[in-house]
Amino acid sequence: AEWIAWVKAAAREAGADDVGICAFREDWSYNYRPHPQGKWAVVLAFKQSYEKMLSAPAAEAYVEVMGQYGRAGDSSKVLANQIRARGHYALAKTGPMTEDVLMIPPAIAAGLGELGKHGSMIHKQFGSNFRLSMVLTDLPLEADAPEVFGADLFCTSCQACSNACPPDAISREKKMVRGTPKWYVDFDKC
Repeated sequence: AEWIAWVKAAAREAGADDVGICAFREDWSYNYRPHPQGKWAVVLAFKQSYEKMLSAPAAEAYVEVMGQYGRAGDSSKVLANQIRARGHYALAKTGPMTEDVLMIPPAIAAGLGELGKHGSMIHKQFGSNFRLSMVLTDLPLEADAPEVFGADLFCTSCQACSNACPPDAISREKKMVRGTPKWYVDFDKC
């Protein structure tokens, strides 16, 4: 419990707007790349400026996205360094190109949000307006529970993103993806 409290406080002090913990699963890594080590994923969320994102596709929105990726990268590296200074393995994983791991599945498992119909994650406070980074570690931790707050139910009845998608890449209903019913975005169409 002390390690959990410490790592969450350290993540926030390093700049994270939200933080969750989950056991890292090997299937969240790409098969053709080396699998990272670390039993636990400490997932950090960084909210973006809603006002700046309203300017998309203007440069101001791009600058905001890249600025938040920078903040996420810096924070995860600071947290990883602090964990290593306490004698434990830690490896920062930053976006937008995370090399060998997926970010959304561990973020959902760590209780930071639900998968939205549009293929991105929905956070209870930030909506889809945030970026992620994580630290893989062997620090003795326990997992947070996934948080279900109604985004999936909302997406079932809302068709806003499906209706707004010109190539019809966002499915209107869930499809079976590797044996699990999920929202599906056809990124080839996109």
